[in-house]
Amino acid sequence: MQKKTNKKIAVACLTILGGVMVAGGLLLSAPGQVKANSAKNLYKGTFYSASRGGHMVFTKITIDEERDMISGATVGRLPMPNNEQADAIQMSTDNKYIYYPTWDESMLYTIDIQDRLNPKVVAETEIFDEATRHCGSDIGPDGKLYFSSMAQGDVHKIDISNPLKPKLMDRAYKSTYLCNVKVPGKGDKVVTTDMKEHKLYLWDAKSGKKLKELKPGGDEFLHRGHFSPDGKTIYQSSTGSLGSGVHSGRVYAVDVDTMKVKDTYVLGLNYDAHDAATTPDGKYMIVAARRTPAKEFKDSEYVVINMATKKPIGSVSMCAGCHGASGVDPEVTKGREVFICGIQVAWDK
Repeated sequence: MQKKTNKKIAVACLTILGGVMVAGGLLLSAPGQVKANSAKNLYKGTFYSASRGGHMVFTKITIDEERDMISGATVGRLPMPNNEQADAIQMSTDNKYIYYPTWDESMLYTIDIQDRLNPKVVAETEIFDEATRHCGSDIGPDGKLYFSSMAQGDVHKIDISNPLKPKLMDRAYKSTYLCNVKVPGKGDKVVTTDMKEHKLYLWDAKSGKKLKELKPGGDEFLHRGHFSPDGKTIYQSSTGSLGSGVHSGRVYAVDVDTMKVKDTYVLGLNYDAHDAATTPDGKYMIVAARRTPAKEFKDSEYVVINMATKKPIGSVSMCAGCHGASGVDPEVTKGREVFICGIQVAWDK
């Protein structure tokens, strides 16, 4: 296949939404009680997300545990060579690369992120001959990359032993409209979500047999999700509803072993949750959430939730702030929507 030339374009954007400016970023939402003389964490990282706008967006975010506040700004975007929309995004276990598959041309881009704020596409591979619309992603205990396909309705297993030459190895766990995929424990089981059936499925990795299923709520779209730091819980994002009406986005805490809901974190009306990650110690959850209806709000946000209080402490605008600073008023068109989906975080050491 002929290689395309990638011209890296990093567009800096400053987000100002519902907060006050402070040194180094933006302070958002009402602060919690400050506890004097107590050791608290300061979480800093670079957040990367897939988007439906044809580019990967990246953001610097700080979560201040002492003040129960966040600060953040969108610092750039990296257009994909084929300018195609995407949902899935997966960081390598050594935090050197991001694997970024686009929808209809089934191109998998390997992005070097060793220079955190200057990512660059270093390889592109056509991994399938039809549209895949990969949504969920994970790197399993076997070191293989797993993508769930909304278009094909199964999971694609990819060899990434050479990050610059990924190869499709296998396809399994056939369902209807898959979004999330997670490979827990030792890799003997696989979890997927089915958007059409509104369920999570637990599969035996060796036989491919469906072992359990769970419908965590009502008829709602289940999107992406992440493991808790100990790997025992999947934080599964959900729209909280169907269609384009009023949403009440939420995240379900699902026990991996029992496949039962242990807890629910609700974002509130007009939020459509698409992914949910946590800080390394599990004290805060970061949710990629689209504002709905899209034509009215034209935005997605990172909403940060205090896991102890189960309350959002603030958010960072990911689309409107950047578009406004660039003088862009994006419309929802075919192949273009104003929202981000997956989250991958390179935490500062």
